[in-house]
Amino acid sequence: MENHSPFTIIPDVPSALSRQLRAGAVDCALVSSIEYQRLGAGYAFDKTLAVAADREVWSIRFFVADSTHPFLDTLQSLRVIYTDSASRSSIAQLEVILKHLQVDVLLQEVGDANAAISRIKPGEAVIAIGDTALKNIERPSFDLQREYYALFRRSFVYAIWVFRKELTAQLTPLLAAAYRHYRQNTAVYRRSAINRFGFSEELTTAYLTRIIRYELNPKRLEDLDFFFSTVCSSQPAAQ
Repeated sequence: MENHSPFTIIPDVPSALSRQLRAGAVDCALVSSIEYQRLGAGYAFDKTLAVAADREVWSIRFFVADSTHPFLDTLQSLRVIYTDSASRSSIAQLEVILKHLQVDVLLQEVGDANAAISRIKPGEAVIAIGDTALKNIERPSFDLQREYYALFRRSFVYAIWVFRKELTAQLTPLLAAAYRHYRQNTAVYRRSAINRFGFSEELTTAYLTRIIRYELNPKRLEDLDFFFSTVCSSQPAAQ
């Protein structure tokens, strides 16, 4: 899509893109759902597209020294959880879980989640996202969305396409066209992901076509509203 667009596409993590959007450096950004709530008035999000997961997510994992015990027991045994600064929405999701289960534990941000996973000790946990989580998927860990779904029976919307409200009419057709292009060329993008990240074709195909959800249907919008109402009292999702 980038080669056929008059726009410049800037690759970065959602938390960084949110800062650029606030600064006016970009017109539209895929930002963490929690960051949207913090942008304030003047912003809107596309009501049809997102990055979401229903019952499991694979790429947002809660790494521990020993995952043989139930999730709640594991949480209650922790003294610190190291969080990945790249994803604010996964940290917010964890905080919703901790609040619901009435678990009080220190959250400490780290810059290198992969290193933190490699030296994890009893009483510690690490939240990691993306390829870091997937590359360490065989280590003791819990799928954060699986635990969230077990508690609330809800999907989780991790990132949404956000822009200034006055650009809605211009940008929503562009996003729709980009998504159609992706759907028509899924095999090409899947092969590109395999080459870029080095994961197996089986894992990549399952992750991109079965685990990650790109469409905001009414149920996911409802679940996004639930999340927003849980973490703050401002600006509901489906305005």
